[in-house]
Amino acid sequence: MEEHSAYGSSPSSESTIDQQSLGLPVAQSQLITQPLPISSTLPVQADRRKIALSEIWHNALLPYLGTRLLLVMVGLLANFYLTPLIISQPTLHIHSTYTRFPQVLWLMWNRFDSGFYLSIAQGGYRPAGPSDWVFYPLYPLLIAGVSTVLGRSGTAFNLAGILISNLAAGAAIIYLYLLVCKEFNREVARRTVLYLALFPMSFYLSAIYTEGLFLALAVTCIYYTRQRSWWIAGFCGGLAALTHPQGVMLAVPLAWEYLSVLSRRYAPLPEDLPQKRTDRMRLCLAFFLRGLFLAAREFKNWWTGLALFLVPAGLFAFMLYAKSQTGDLLFTFHVNSSVWGRQLSYPWRLLIYSLRHPIIDPTTWNFWLLNIIVAFVFLGFTLWAFRRLPMLYALYTTVLVLLPLSSNFLNSLARYYLVVFPAFILLALFSSDGKPVWHTFILVCFTSLLTLFMAFFVIGMPVIA
Repeated sequence: MEEHSAYGSSPSSESTIDQQSLGLPVAQSQLITQPLPISSTLPVQADRRKIALSEIWHNALLPYLGTRLLLVMVGLLANFYLTPLIISQPTLHIHSTYTRFPQVLWLMWNRFDSGFYLSIAQGGYRPAGPSDWVFYPLYPLLIAGVSTVLGRSGTAFNLAGILISNLAAGAAIIYLYLLVCKEFNREVARRTVLYLALFPMSFYLSAIYTEGLFLALAVTCIYYTRQRSWWIAGFCGGLAALTHPQGVMLAVPLAWEYLSVLSRRYAPLPEDLPQKRTDRMRLCLAFFLRGLFLAAREFKNWWTGLALFLVPAGLFAFMLYAKSQTGDLLFTFHVNSSVWGRQLSYPWRLLIYSLRHPIIDPTTWNFWLLNIIVAFVFLGFTLWAFRRLPMLYALYTTVLVLLPLSSNFLNSLARYYLVVFPAFILLALFSSDGKPVWHTFILVCFTSLLTLFMAFFVIGMPVIA
């Protein structure tokens, strides 16, 4: 795994970045080329330089195979999801209000679970409607507050939800750019936010959903963690835990970073580490534990460590509210199990079951083809993060990838992984390393699928929920 110092700069020079941004390999950028003379009487002289197989692969075969892969994906989606729907339901039953102007401008973002958030914002949680209690309260509370300023009409609640989502998504983009700039460089940061914006499920950042707000709080939590502003990081993590069930898992990377910083401060590693991997790991563990032992003797470290408990405190506050309304401290978890069917299980059990029982039905709430591909792709990102990114990001990726896989349902998996932003950092690092073809490939794939899935979302296809 490659470790970086907090906000360490990339070893790449500015000239290398400029060459890569032009799509030129660094080695070729030093060549001085002269235009070939073109005459009506003399033939153009052929290029006699030897063409390597790697050049054919990167410049010809790979782009072509990329376009074929995209066409196959679009063909499969059209055949398995659109064609059966058109045959069985010639007209999708969307209320006429959704197609009127200007209502269509904001009502297109109100689909599926949006109704739960708006209902909670308008009337609070209903003991008689227990399905509401799996939706965490911060986002509905913000909608209720903003809608009060806008007039508390039905339109006001819709506009409030869209406004909050987009403002939060904008904040997430800004903080993510700043974070990656300080960890790597501007080129990687530009590509990271671009890939996030074009991710096929990124339309949820603007919809009446919690993804935009949660992403903003998660990125700011990590940002201030790297700044060593522990109380701000803990506060942002606590708000994230009040926004989405995944938020409480921010306590894992936050705790690791805090303990690692303390350990290195009191027992820094020696410069000469053993070459043998097992000996090196044993020595690192010994210094880590020794540093924590020395740090534990000072009260100020215990006091600052209380900031870590702000993250689970956000979830606990919601649990206490549920206790006051229903008499059950664990009501949200019981509803998730009894009403929504989500129960903790081993991730591999869900993957094996999903592979054995594929679902090719556009009327279900599980986009099986998308979710199963995304599951394995993000598991790959998890392994990659441990090799390429600081441990903080690897742990963030791990917990946010494994938690949805442990819920016994594949539904909405692609949407849940929208907030796993280290995956986009990995893609940016990969494509920035002299790989302009891969950058183009990612852009084409993401843009095409984003367009298609947005269409699915707008017409109300349940598979995209």
